[in-house]
Amino acid sequence: MGISYNRAILVGRLVRDPESSYSSTGTHICKFTIAVDRPVFSSNNAEPGTDFLRIVTFGKTADFVSNYMAKGRLVLVEGRIQVSQWQAQDGSNRYSTDIIADKVNFMETKKTAGESSFGGDRYQNKEEVYSYKNDVITNNDDDDEMFDGPITSDNDEVPF
Repeated sequence: MGISYNRAILVGRLVRDPESSYSSTGTHICKFTIAVDRPVFSSNNAEPGTDFLRIVTFGKTADFVSNYMAKGRLVLVEGRIQVSQWQAQDGSNRYSTDIIADKVNFMETKKTAGESSFGGDRYQNKEEVYSYKNDVITNNDDDDEMFDGPITSDNDEVPF
């Protein structure tokens, strides 16, 4: 097989609170949907619109999402695109396209999120806000910057 690359980077708002479940082996799974505006280029006749994309997270990333994300939050999601196929009870073939996320970050400052009408009440009393990527917890307490300042955790436990 030749060279291939599957990476999605999306910025959008959660359309509802995340939903958590656990696999038969005990792995935490958290799913949520984000609304992403579709860009319109003047040379194209495409109409403006919004895409609603389902995001799936596992393990510690799922823990982070279920603890700190809520409807209306602006987030950046990085992951891969996965298309699943199955057969429904009526015999028809069904398809689902999901983003399997390995990185989820806040895209608002704490101050902006607290003032937002998009579910910000959940975050007004938080002293710190974290983002999670693969086994690294990051934190940035500066209200005027994005949440990308590094603070790392050397152990497997989430420090909150």
